This record gives sequence, C-alpha cells and structure tokens, in this order.
Amino acid sequence: MNDLRVPPPVIYDLTTVGEAYIELRAEDSTLPEASAFTKHIAGSAALISIYHSMLGGKANCIASVGADAHGTFVQNVLRQHKVNASTMQFSREYLTSLLFVARKERIIQSAYYRLAEWQLHNTKEHVTLAQGSKIVHGSGFCLWKHPARHSVFEILRLAKKFDSLTVLQPFYEPALWRNRNDALATIKKTLQFADILTPTIDDAENLFGKASREDHLKSFHEMGATTVIMTMGRNGALVSDGSKVVRVPAVDAEIVDPAGVHDAWHAGLYYALNHGKQLANATYFANAVAAWALGVEGVLVDLPAPGEISDKLLGKPFEDV
Repeated sequence: MNDLRVPPPVIYDLTTVGEAYIELRAEDSTLPEASAFTKHIAGSAALISIYHSMLGGKANCIASVGADAHGTFVQNVLRQHKVNASTMQFSREYLTSLLFVARKERIIQSAYYRLAEWQLHNTKEHVTLAQGSKIVHGSGFCLWKHPARHSVFEILRLAKKFDSLTVLQPFYEPALWRNRNDALATIKKTLQFADILTPTIDDAENLFGKASREDHLKSFHEMGATTVIMTMGRNGALVSDGSKVVRVPAVDAEIVDPAGVHDAWHAGLYYALNHGKQLANATYFANAVAAWALGVEGVLVDLPAPGEISDKLLGKPFEDV
C-alpha cells in the first residue's frame, strides 16, 4: 500500500498509531459502589500525541473510534490540543472503547470494554502522514487483534522505508491476549520495522516471567529489538543497544496519580529526540516529564514548556540536558 518511491515532505514531528478511547473515572470509590464518573480522553496513541503537542511538537494521531458521541468527543479533544485528527476512523459497527476506573486510596479497579479501537484499517493517507513524520509510534495495545494488528505493522513498515524513526511500545496482557506464543510471535514480527522498543519492567515480566533486568533486555534483543529503552519506575530506565547498557536515573517525584505517566514519558522522549538529544539524554528528559505528570492528579494533565520542566526538575535549561 502506498509504496512510494519518493518520500513525502516531512510535516509532523510525530505520528502515533494505536488506540484512543474514553475513560470514565470514579474517585474515592470502588467499581461496584461507584455511582458518578468523570469522562476523559484516554489511550496511548491519543495521550502521547496530546502531550507531545503540549511540549511544542507537531503531532498526528491515527486511531479508530465509534461513529458516536464518544468518538466525536475524542476527536474534539485531540483538535483542542492542536493534534491532527483528520484521519481518525469512525466505525459504524462498533462503539468507542470504554475504560471504567475507580480509585479508593491505594486500590485501583478497572473494567475495559474493547470495542472500536481494534477496527483500525490503514489507508494510503495514514501511510503518507506517517512517512512524512520524523517519528512514528506504534502502540502494542492494538496488536492483539486484526485488522488493527495489520495496520500498526504496515504503517511502521512503510514509514521505516523513508527513514522515519519507528518505535514500538510492546504490550501483553494474559487476560486479553490469551495465547502467549501468538503475542511473542506478533511482537517479534513487528520488531523488524521498529528502531526502538519501549517496554516497561511490567511488560517484560508479563512476556518473559521473573528474571534479571539484564536477562529481560537480552530476551528483547533476541526477539529482534535493535535498541531497547526499558523503564523501571523509581529505578529509572535502561538503554541498551545489545552490547552496551546505560542506566538513566529516575527523577524524584511525589506520586499523586500514575494515570497516563508512561504516555507523558514517551512524549518527552520524542520531543527531546526531535531536538537533537542523544538517546540517554532524551530518556533522562523523558523521566523528568513523567515525574512532572506523576505529581499532578488526572488522566490528562497540563505540561509546561520543556524549559520549565528541565529547570525545575533537572536543575538545568533544556538546551543543556
């Protein structure tokens, strides 16, 4: 599809491909007891693109929602944050996916209704936008089922042909993706077209079981990952090229709300890479963005300018990160 011989002009700093949906959240309650919920936009592709736009980047989001009021809400929120949402797909067969969340003290309960998000069909316009982006982020949350699996795979494959930096965020949840071998095979196949893999330590343990961090990195490289950035919460992140591992420290933060923190982290990584930072330095800035988001309550929090984040949390201007 759209196998161009001449690359399109670069228009976007970032294109995200994956899921966008609605989160309905109840505070100070459990799900069985909850009677009132607040509505938020959610989904890795949506939140990463919004956070990247907040930092000052130009972002495009490719995702599938329902042809319903919730789908319109998702598209409107993306546009309000200056994210291109012109290629959002609206399914007439499936409603917009919903995530119900209830939080009471340290207990968080959730119920996920996966509906329209896996109905993503890639188009020539999607591919052209991705090929005209400096970075393309593929969400592993959509790899569990076709046609979204094929769409993420193809967009990464065709974006990489014209030297976009391609990133895969892996995901494996046994309750959803019940065939672990299928998950491993799908991630391995998709890794052919990803320059960087960005798992969390939880992703690694879900895929490979309990092991040392070094063994987890080795397992990802054996699957075909060229570069791995594995985030580990308070323990920072490890950046590995298969022969050398660099430990990047975490940035101290008060833990107020972990919702969307990994999405803010990705946005910080991409912003820094697009501004010429080396991978370890970009990861350090991403850790600072995540720390900022962690200290604010909400699924989607406001991010200040990159310079303010680096000044307050890293003690230096962004130029010196």
